[in-house]
Amino acid sequence: MNTSGLLKASSAAIITALVLTACGSSSTTAPEASANTAAATSAGTSKKMDKITQTMSWFAQPEMGGHYAAQIAKIYEKAGLDVTLQQGGPQVSNVQLVASGKIQFAMANADEVVLAREQGIPVKVIYANLQTNPQNLIFHKNSGITKIEDLNGRKVYTAVGFPFWQYMSFKYKLDKVQIQSYTGSLAGFSADKDSVTQGFATNEPYVLKKQGVDVSWFLNADLGYNPYGNVIIATDAFIQKNPDLIKRYLKATTEGWDYYYAHSDEINKEINGVNKDYDLDHLKDAQAVAKDFIFGGDAKTHGVGYMSEERWQTLVSQMKEAGMIKQDISPKDLFTTDFLPTK
Repeated sequence: MNTSGLLKASSAAIITALVLTACGSSSTTAPEASANTAAATSAGTSKKMDKITQTMSWFAQPEMGGHYAAQIAKIYEKAGLDVTLQQGGPQVSNVQLVASGKIQFAMANADEVVLAREQGIPVKVIYANLQTNPQNLIFHKNSGITKIEDLNGRKVYTAVGFPFWQYMSFKYKLDKVQIQSYTGSLAGFSADKDSVTQGFATNEPYVLKKQGVDVSWFLNADLGYNPYGNVIIATDAFIQKNPDLIKRYLKATTEGWDYYYAHSDEINKEINGVNKDYDLDHLKDAQAVAKDFIFGGDAKTHGVGYMSEERWQTLVSQMKEAGMIKQDISPKDLFTTDFLPTK
């Protein structure tokens, strides 16, 4: 299949495709996991805990480590929160879950939120776990690829309708690419030394190296498309009604990120218990790769979770330019930093 012009997937189909490939491949389905704080009251008091459910963007992995750490170290509990962390997966639509009121918070990609807003779905971002998006395009080292335009004429494994690919194919005129359906399997890519696959810097390069496949990659952010990753979304109504709860949740999550990187072995063992597909060596490697994505960029100055209006406006402009959205959407409808802890 060739990409002649813009892909024609509807916004609804795009959101479904985003869920399928939210955080890289997974060879088996990890067990349905929910890590709950057992205590119903805070230590030494009878104060009622606020119950929260959050769904992750994919199966448990280091890009979500701050949330797991905040729960395991009882940081959420100390903040008066009884938090359930649910894994995501290929059949989970986080935007729909939040919009329906079934859960309070969920992880998504920033471009998902733009698509949702154009559809009139009232979800907004309150926190960005990843300043730099780890999405990448992976190729064999001996393939002769040195620049993004070299993808023309080659097979590229990608999910049809994925926003990053729509923008890349538009910006770099990748109209001679042979699109192959991305399923999460790396077998086709590994067998074809001239092919390319989408992936995540924290996942596929490690997996392929373990398989003896020597690869390089383009980080999509370096190519100019860098939506905030693993953002936390909630509905407009929930945000309006629960400002104190949200402040406590985000402060505890930020403390969780510090705890994760100070107690890596402890938290990685717990994450491995939730998602067996990530062994401890893989978790250690992914955590190291993810560190600058979390603490770098504007987070160096403003703290983890920060977002800028400029970044959101750039994303909206890129998505409109590439034909993914038709309307101008105000960044104020997409995100707020009102509840972030002060650094």
